Amino acid sequence: MIFLESERLLFRTHELQDESDFISMHTDSEVRRYVGGRPWPLEKARTRFRDEYLGRPKETYGLWATILKEESKYIGCCGLRAGDKKGEAHLGYYLAHPYWRRGFASEASQAFIGVAFTRLRLVRLLADVEKGNDASEHILQKFGFQFINFEEIPASGRIINLYELTKSEWYKKST
Repeated sequence: MIFLESERLLFRTHELQDESDFISMHTDSEVRRYVGGRPWPLEKARTRFRDEYLGRPKETYGLWATILKEESKYIGCCGLRAGDKKGEAHLGYYLAHPYWRRGFASEASQAFIGVAFTRLRLVRLLADVEKGNDASEHILQKFGFQFINFEEIPASGRIINLYELTKSEWYKKST
C-alpha cells in the first residue's frame, strides 16, 4: 500500500523484496551507530523484518518503507509513532548509508511533518536524536524543532536529546 509520496520518495508498506536492503541497512555499523550503537546480527535483522516490518505499517502510524523513485530502490524507513499524549507523535527515520547527505532525510521529514500537522491535525511533534548525531539535529533544527531536554541511558552511557515542534511554530515557519 502506498501511503505518501514526495518529489523523489515513495512511502509504502514493507514488501518481501525489501528484505535484503533492510538487512543490509540494519547490519551496517554506520547506520546503527546513533540508534543503539551496534549493528544487528544477520538473524536478528531478518527476524525483525519478517515479524515487525513485512506488510507494515497498515495505517498511518509506523515506519514506512522509503523508496527512491528513480531507482525503485528501498533506501530506509520513515514515519510517525503515536505519542503518549493525545495530539502528539514522534518523527523517526533510518536511511541506508549510501543515501546519506543527499537531502532524503530532509525530504522525508518534511513530508511526515506535513502529515502530522495537516492530515492528522496534531499539535506537537517530537523527535529524539542521540547526542553526536549532528546531521539529524541539523535537520530537526532546520524545520524549527527546539531542544527540550535529554535522557541519559545508564547502561550504555548514551545521551538522547529530545526535540519538539509545535503546530503553531511549524505554521509560523512555513508561511
